Amino acid sequence: AASLPPPPFLVNKMISPNDGAQVRVGVRIRPLTPKESSEGGKAVVDGNAFDRTVTISNRKFTYDQIFHPNVTNPDLYRSVSPPLLNAFLNGYNATVLAYGQTSSGKTFTMGSEAHEEN
Repeated sequence: AASLPPPPFLVNKMISPNDGAQVRVGVRIRPLTPKESSEGGKAVVDGNAFDRTVTISNRKFTYDQIFHPNVTNPDLYRSVSPPLLNAFLNGYNATVLAYGQTSSGKTFTMGSEAHEEN
């Protein structure tokens, strides 16, 4: 299968699917909801795709991949799933897990008919 080029929101510092890592962690930073914006909410999480860090206040965390609020679900899927699908088709186990607090965007990211856009 042909590999897909990285989407434009990801810089070429992506972790190689052949790097031997058993677990990779990506962070999707969700945008503010219209309600949060209308009530004066401010984004408090800053992601840097180049150095794969997320900054909250003065704390910095490093992950394998960072997905900014403007990433689409199809782009996120295309950047995450090919190595997992290839491994699965070659007999390995593969899992995608969404973890986060209530209203952090898990269902939206993993897909749900309730969030389809027409």
